[in-house]
Amino acid sequence: MALGAVLVTASVIGTVYLVRGMNETTTVYVAGANITLGEQLTSRNLKPQEVQLGDSLAKYLEEDTLDLGNARANTFIGAGELIPLSSITSSELGSRRPVNLELPADLSDAITPGSFVDVWVARREAGGTSYGVPEQLAVMVEVSARVAHAGGLVGNNGTNLELLVESDKLEAFLQALANDARITVIYNPAGGQQ
Repeated sequence: MALGAVLVTASVIGTVYLVRGMNETTTVYVAGANITLGEQLTSRNLKPQEVQLGDSLAKYLEEDTLDLGNARANTFIGAGELIPLSSITSSELGSRRPVNLELPADLSDAITPGSFVDVWVARREAGGTSYGVPEQLAVMVEVSARVAHAGGLVGNNGTNLELLVESDKLEAFLQALANDARITVIYNPAGGQQ
């Protein structure tokens, strides 16, 4: 009888702890309104919200983990969305403008928002079937967003990469895009030392 009482007590205590753990919430930030690329994160466009995220909590912005004075969005964040840490940068956009590139799916895993790449371009030859020798278009360009997508019925997967391009390089980027040049991005590990 004593053993039965001990087992029942242990079961009740275990259930109480389990229920408490399931109801445990953490305060994180969500976008109080649409936040655009480069917009500073402040108490005006963020609001705290209690959530249950479990192991994925480390991927999101908790209420007390960031000095908001230096934080900017490095991609668009819709109103009501949780703020992923990968969507935050402390760098200034300055004169840089976002440019989107459609690239093959097999990009280096190191190319993520906040990383830096070198950009090379090979211009289409006059005949239209081949490309010239690649030339370096820009060095140390910051990646602000990376989105993988499927290419529809033919199964061509790809990646949309958003780069923050300095104004003096913008025309060359737009010419390469308009003329169907072959654009290649290469991860630059020196960006992590900035």
